[in-house]
Amino acid sequence: MSPIAEPGGDQPVPPLEPTASSAEELDWLRSEAARLRDQAEEYLDLARRQKADFANYQGRIARERTEWKREAVEEFLRDFLPALDAFTLARFQEPALMESMRLVEREILRILAKHGIVPIETGGRLFDPLLHEVVALDESDQKPDGAIVEEVRRGWRADGHVLRPAAVRVARSAKQI
Repeated sequence: MSPIAEPGGDQPVPPLEPTASSAEELDWLRSEAARLRDQAEEYLDLARRQKADFANYQGRIARERTEWKREAVEEFLRDFLPALDAFTLARFQEPALMESMRLVEREILRILAKHGIVPIETGGRLFDPLLHEVVALDESDQKPDGAIVEEVRRGWRADGHVLRPAAVRVARSAKQI
């Protein structure tokens, strides 16, 4: 065999010749390659776990942000709803002023509905403890037990979640009272 020139050097590198220790070196190289492969697999597994942990973290943060936003909106609405109640209950002698107030109320309701905030229905419904709060029981033989007689205070939902239950008067038969 002819000597091989080393790149960038003047001295030729002697060719590799089999020796008695080359079998030991080959075994050592194989074991070192296996160790490095195992180590690479370990690092790859660690990288995959870190990637999954980061994806889980991002998902958790997105869920928390959504929850924080929902809670902030609900807190604002709980503060705002008594003012809307007062606005709704306002009565004026001037018909034009009353009509203007109704238009403003409808616009407020439209904007709230656009954002998933809607009043809880009470008209013609039966009492539902998840949606309504009983403020009075009325004797009645004309309405079935548990029928809502009157809405005393409007209830509200935000994206299906009850912000405030509707305060209602509920019918009870005279025999039960």
